[in-house]
Amino acid sequence: MDRVDGPAWRLGGTEALVVLAILDAVFAAFAIAQVLAATGAAADTLRSAGVIYADYARSGFFQLLWVSGITLAVLFLFSRISRLSRRRNALAFMVLAESAIALTLMVDVVAFRRLSLYEEAYGFTMLRLYSHVFAVWVAVVFLLLAVDFLGLWSRRRWFVGATIASALIVLLGLNFINPEALVVAFNTNHAQIAHKIDGEYLTQLSSDATPALLASRASLDQALRSQVDHAGCSGQRTYSAPPAAFNWSDAQAAAARRTGC
Repeated sequence: MDRVDGPAWRLGGTEALVVLAILDAVFAAFAIAQVLAATGAAADTLRSAGVIYADYARSGFFQLLWVSGITLAVLFLFSRISRLSRRRNALAFMVLAESAIALTLMVDVVAFRRLSLYEEAYGFTMLRLYSHVFAVWVAVVFLLLAVDFLGLWSRRRWFVGATIASALIVLLGLNFINPEALVVAFNTNHAQIAHKIDGEYLTQLSSDATPALLASRASLDQALRSQVDHAGCSGQRTYSAPPAAFNWSDAQAAAARRTGC
């Protein structure tokens, strides 16, 4: 099946290249600022502006979201509506588009690193875990877009389908690995180094985390075990529900409390 033609109305090649060049310049300045802040070169500037590092690390993902959304929308739209009949224009468009993708990936890496530093100080939460997953998924989407611009399978409109498929794979993977148990494991490893754990947050986790919580006590200092006991043992130790309302996580949590509390 031949590739479907684009819309009859087209944006001129020169106009498209000018917009992409400006976009690259803006994103280059943004990416440089992110790298300087992440390496500590702009620490004095952050302090003088009254911004603490925790706020800076959290805000990074909102910035990443906006940068990624704008870049993806502009590149995808312009690739479909731009009139690039001349080979030189088509080559220039590809170079500018690939540059924009590279800059977005740089911001993605910086945001991922900033979150990692934040977690080294404060530990993991579900939101921080999902933010990491989102950063990795954004990188995958932009790598797919980069491959699309290089002309792989150019007779097929495969990018949208591949993006949707990657999102579904991520969602299925998260359901398979039990994210809350993963957060417990990360926090346990963090507690062994930092000798502290956020017991109040652990009490907010659902039954999915209970078996992992109770199993983690053996690797923790005695001073921290009471917080884990409080989080893992505060719940029912028996579970009975009709088949239509049976919840496997609740049943596993009750069994873990009976044997471990």
